[in-house]
Amino acid sequence: MALGASGCSAAAADESVYRLGVITSQTGAASQLGLGELQGAQLAADTINARGGINGRRIQLVVADDQSTPVQAVLQARRMIGNVDAVVGPSVSSTCNAVTPLAESSRTVVYCLSPGIKPKPNGHVWSASVATSDLIRRALEHWRAEGITRVAILNSTDASGQEGAASLQKAAAAMPGTQVVGAATFEPGAVSVTSQLQALLAARPQALIVWSTGAAAAVALKGISQLSVQLPVATTDGNLTYAFLRRVADYTPQTLLIPATQDFWWQQSDRPAPARELEEAYHRDFEARFGSRPDFGPGVAYDAVLVLADALAHGSGEPTTLKETLERRTGVVGVVGTYNFSPGDHRGLSLDDVAMVRVHGGGFVPEKRR
Repeated sequence: MALGASGCSAAAADESVYRLGVITSQTGAASQLGLGELQGAQLAADTINARGGINGRRIQLVVADDQSTPVQAVLQARRMIGNVDAVVGPSVSSTCNAVTPLAESSRTVVYCLSPGIKPKPNGHVWSASVATSDLIRRALEHWRAEGITRVAILNSTDASGQEGAASLQKAAAAMPGTQVVGAATFEPGAVSVTSQLQALLAARPQALIVWSTGAAAAVALKGISQLSVQLPVATTDGNLTYAFLRRVADYTPQTLLIPATQDFWWQQSDRPAPARELEEAYHRDFEARFGSRPDFGPGVAYDAVLVLADALAHGSGEPTTLKETLERRTGVVGVVGTYNFSPGDHRGLSLDDVAMVRVHGGGFVPEKRR
């Protein structure tokens, strides 16, 4: 499998391969996601190629680092579009939103790896994982079963943080008896959130939601620890990484919950045998190749490559019809979940693909209740 830093026009004439661009945050603030995403995409491509490719055509990945910035994401997407058959990535909401106009104007399928965007119906952008609204709803349902109905949120002011805050208000409004008693924001580069936390605690919540990723979320959790807050905390699935757990090891809340997709609780899932077999192979092969357990990033990128390959195999095989073929695909088994797409649904997953996991012992342990 060939890897490159940008689009390669010389390869464009080679009809023996499908070229998939992979734009992830391999450096910068979102690298806790992007590095794993690249590994997941590589594993999926190699697995497909080892089985003969897509109707005899191999997958070639064309790789770029967006440095966790929208400017670099757009630059790398410009270099790729026209030289690749589809794009996997970028990693987070802000970079995905930045490349969306290019996807639409060029009619290139872009499979964003962030759940925090909302793909336009009939457009050319897809979104990985489960919608933020479903992630938060699962957390609220979990807490309500424990008698927790008063929640507060602390979110970063970036695109994913704002989406989390809006989704919480929407989810709570649909659950009579659940109240959002406080909301506060902070800049992603903030070094302290003490004043925001003190304001939230004055509202006497029973639980806190921290909707930010990486370093920003770590600042929030450190503030919670410094104030000796004993409330249960939930955070975004963007923190379902072992790098994040190492970052916050000294100030992880006693109860830190994260809504997670099927790849984190597949052994408790009731999906049929093909899904279990795929999960077993994915987890085994990832650990054998990379020497670590897969977390959030590898799963979404692995599935993105699988889903695109499935559509190329079941359509005309021409990238120009990829969008229409994707929109017709249902029952596509991935490690994150089983995908059912339509022209109005470019995500394909639902609340049924989410369960809560608890951070414990340096890993993620499924809760007994969904």
